[in-house]
Amino acid sequence: MKKFKTIIMLLLVAIALYAQRTPRVTNDLKEGDLIFQVSQSRQSPFIQLATNSPWSHCGVIVEKEGKLYVLEASNVVKVTPLKAWIDRGKMGRYKRRRVLNKPVKIKYAKYLGKRYDLAFKFNNDKYYCSELIYDIYKDQFGIQLVTPKPIKSYHIFGLGKLMKRRGMDPNQKVVAPCDLL
Repeated sequence: MKKFKTIIMLLLVAIALYAQRTPRVTNDLKEGDLIFQVSQSRQSPFIQLATNSPWSHCGVIVEKEGKLYVLEASNVVKVTPLKAWIDRGKMGRYKRRRVLNKPVKIKYAKYLGKRYDLAFKFNNDKYYCSELIYDIYKDQFGIQLVTPKPIKSYHIFGLGKLMKRRGMDPNQKVVAPCDLL
């Protein structure tokens, strides 16, 4: 009997631990919502350091054939199934921001396949995650979500070599994921 109780107790602990780590996709997400995560990419720690924020990647919710996806700039701009996007983030955690409280339709076909912008520059036909969202809201809804600010306004100390390698100017203006929250 004691063995049975021990097995049951271990099983309950395992279930509780699994439930803590399993992301819960809420059904309050709607097309047009911004979604943020802690990315597990190699550049995530640099973004977190520079912005002093845990949120290092973002996308916008789009609906396709009745299912929710995340439009994101990763290696290219693409749509990723919502659950896969959440699972890919650190510990499955995410945060949502609703910009508009009315139904919206994101027109995203023109962005698909565009390359990721490692230099974080505007207007070069490449996109980084927060720039993609910024441009979509500005172009499609006339909403400037934030005012872009110079890279040097972030905590970039120690990132000089990386910035030089990527052709970045400390005065160039950018939008970070945390700026969109």
